[in-house]
Amino acid sequence: MSKNQKIKIRLSGRNIYTDKKNRTIYYDGLTKQGYLIEKKDENKIVFFKNRIVIILFAAILCAGTFLTWPQAALAGVLLFALVEIYYRTSFFKKLQPVTDVDFEKRVSPLQSILAHKSKERTLALAVLYALFAVLIVANAYLEQYSLGLMILSVGLGIVGLYFCILHVIALTRMK
Repeated sequence: MSKNQKIKIRLSGRNIYTDKKNRTIYYDGLTKQGYLIEKKDENKIVFFKNRIVIILFAAILCAGTFLTWPQAALAGVLLFALVEIYYRTSFFKKLQPVTDVDFEKRVSPLQSILAHKSKERTLALAVLYALFAVLIVANAYLEQYSLGLMILSVGLGIVGLYFCILHVIALTRMK
């Protein structure tokens, strides 16, 4: 089997499963419904899975540049609501529902990294996530953000540190 045949899809995480036919399924816990994810839908699901972190990051950047803290919080909440409404009323309706989700076959992020990334790329990502974690907190400190923005920045730093550690663990398990 060639490398291109082996790598079908790059999704992994808490709500990503594979069924008995080796298809990738996104399970929405709110609606208790599984959806078949095809290659063309990957990027939209990646955004949906990471929507909270992306919106928090955007809110922090806005609050640090041209919006006040309450305005950025309101913009973040509104953006989150718009994203949820779009995905639940439009995007998920276009996907094929799946009723037989196999909850035993969850694809973990570590498995995905080991299967789909080279050692060099994994090392580069570990370094970049570590830099992100340090720089987001350093930026908040140097810009003298308010307590709320400082907490959000530290939260994003912790997320960056988590992904750094995940990639370091993957590096130690690679051949």
